[in-house]
Amino acid sequence: MLRDFIINISIMISFTFVWHQLFKRNQLKLQSGFSLKVIDGLIAGVFSVLLMNFSFTINEITILDLRHVAVAMVALYGGFIPAMIASGVVIAGRYMIDVNYSSHVALFMMLAIGIGTGLIGQYVKWTVWKKWTLLLVYAHSIFFIAFWVVSDSIAEVALAALFHAAMALGGGYFVLYFARYIRKATDTFYEIQENARKDPLTELFNVRTFDHYYNHYMNEYVENGNPVGLIMLDLDYFKHINDTFGHSAGDDILKEVAVRLRELTGNQGIISRNGGEEFTVLLPDIELKELKKLAEKVRRGIDHHTFKLKDGTALHLTVSAGVSHTHAGLKEELFESADSAMYIAKHAGRNQVCALYDLASKAQKESVKEKEASLGG
Repeated sequence: MLRDFIINISIMISFTFVWHQLFKRNQLKLQSGFSLKVIDGLIAGVFSVLLMNFSFTINEITILDLRHVAVAMVALYGGFIPAMIASGVVIAGRYMIDVNYSSHVALFMMLAIGIGTGLIGQYVKWTVWKKWTLLLVYAHSIFFIAFWVVSDSIAEVALAALFHAAMALGGGYFVLYFARYIRKATDTFYEIQENARKDPLTELFNVRTFDHYYNHYMNEYVENGNPVGLIMLDLDYFKHINDTFGHSAGDDILKEVAVRLRELTGNQGIISRNGGEEFTVLLPDIELKELKKLAEKVRRGIDHHTFKLKDGTALHLTVSAGVSHTHAGLKEELFESADSAMYIAKHAGRNQVCALYDLASKAQKESVKEKEASLGG
């Protein structure tokens, strides 16, 4: 008996780990979508059927296992829907083992466990451990009632029933501890990973992430000819804001600028804060005309927006933008040409969008006109 329960608990731990690895980026919770709840319910049901195949026999028609713990687990995290689906799979699995009086009792037992644990998981707002205790006690109470119904004499199987209760509760606590541990470890890992990619102030991508995507898209351009556009932005006279209102106010402005950039670009492309008051928007698969339109839209959007400090002070900001595109026919690298264009916009009066290919085209036209005038003279 002890050997069988150890096998049950080992299966539960192994299955919980594999289950978590499959869904670590989309973990089950009450707010999860219907499809995820259905999938998790089916998996929990299969898990429970597997546990039934490693049960131990009490008499000719009665088996004991920890199938109800798996149902309680999905009820805890996902609520009513996955609990009912898991129960349905368990019922079908029980009838596949054999059809007898005990399996008919198991039908009603699993329906009661599915409904009860599902409602507890969905609506009881206790702490996790209190809620889990309630789920285990409820599920095992139903299991015990069914056990009592199919037993000729409860006295003959009392020891087995007590041992089963102890193992179900102890195993249930251990499995939840393990599940919470790997969930927390995974959440911490992804949080650290995300923080390494993001600027902590604005929550935009940082320069390291920008470099990663920049190199990736430039390789795509070299290998496949996929166009890439880049908008480089710098807030005009931002140092004056820091000097006048303080760095805390400056940080608030930077955060609001980040929000405006997301709104104005529609989260299109890779939006990054590359340091200080400098931002970039890296755009794969964008045409030259669309790139220029988007850059001008961003410039106008910042120019026409009223930025407010915490004390209610209203500020007007502008940006100087440099634009570059892989299909513009420039000799310079995409980044260098956008950077140069941005500084030209700065020195040309600020609050404007500048592109080196426009300047090159303009200079070329003026050169042609000069040559024509010279020949005509």
